[in-house]
Amino acid sequence: MKRMVDNMSKGKFIVLDGIDGSGTTTHAKLLKNWLMQKGYAVVLTTEPSKRKIGTLIRKIIRTTETSTEIDALLFAADRLDHVEMVIKPGLAANKIVISDRYVESTIAYQTTAGLDIGWVLELNKFIINPDLTIILDIEPEIGLNRKQKLTDKFENAEFLRNVREIYLERAQSQHYPIITTNRSIDIVQEELQKYVQSIL
Repeated sequence: MKRMVDNMSKGKFIVLDGIDGSGTTTHAKLLKNWLMQKGYAVVLTTEPSKRKIGTLIRKIIRTTETSTEIDALLFAADRLDHVEMVIKPGLAANKIVISDRYVESTIAYQTTAGLDIGWVLELNKFIINPDLTIILDIEPEIGLNRKQKLTDKFENAEFLRNVREIYLERAQSQHYPIITTNRSIDIVQEELQKYVQSIL
């Protein structure tokens, strides 16, 4: 049996965020594998979550049936449920929780869609803050070309250019690391691991 790392006094919460096709899902999985090889217990999760509200969101964002305000309310509800039922229990068990997207996605996408950032932040005031948020950055055209199939209403280059700008502005104001992902997966993952190692 692999010896578990015994120097963790508490769990860590790590978020990878970025536009569609930036590689958050791929790199979250690779990061989990790397941490587990080092002996850490890891919870890999995602937003929208795989719980009931998140499952509903995954269906809704393929349509234009809901308003931007309703989308934001649903994302906030899913996030609070996600925090209470997945993230907090993982941290309480001294695990490293990696989330593929989190609140910065809502800020970037919903404000691009026309919502006031103050209202979006108010909706999400009950969440917990990550120990580390990393923004994966890529040009929208490259990101969309990586996707085998476009399935939701946010996946168009013009919209994503504005989303990307907000991500970069938020990264600057909140001091989030930015990793450019139009490079080899190995190089990106190595850079990502260095940031994660710094908080362990």
